[in-house]
Amino acid sequence: MSRLKQATQRQHQEVEALMPVMQPSLSREAYARLLRQLHAVVGPLEAGLLTLPLPAPFEIDLRLKEPLLLRDLAALPDTPPVRPASPHLAGVPEALGALYVLEGATLGGQVITRHLRRRLGLTPESGSAYFHGYGPATGRMWQAFGEALDGQVALDDEARVIGGAQKTFQAFGDALCGVPA
Repeated sequence: MSRLKQATQRQHQEVEALMPVMQPSLSREAYARLLRQLHAVVGPLEAGLLTLPLPAPFEIDLRLKEPLLLRDLAALPDTPPVRPASPHLAGVPEALGALYVLEGATLGGQVITRHLRRRLGLTPESGSAYFHGYGPATGRMWQAFGEALDGQVALDDEARVIGGAQKTFQAFGDALCGVPA
């Protein structure tokens, strides 16, 4: 986990800087556009994850975020869809890297959820479910993911896991910048 965090730190910061969600001027329309951009990556990415034989400790069925995004989008102003922009994952190690990015986003989502409530009056039931994620269970879910990752990744797969995380950060960056897939 620590080597993965270090290897993707720059990309994480770059993607975070592209997220307008914490801006004081955030509108419901801008927030809905952001969710569409995120969905362009998350939807296809999770569909790909479901096709791979991920080890049981990763509890993939409990970690899916697309249903939360779709619920939020239904509660917000309609915006044009964004072209899917998901990275190709060549196997389980790359998928675990992608899952690292998706799961890591739940940590910052707790701060974002509070901001969305104050700024736009949104709650997990009315538009902020994606960022709310696991709510009070977020820390526990992140810890369980980290333990599974540390316990399941062989040293010779480490570079592929990092590559999967880097591809995923790149896909989010491209979607947030409007770069075609």
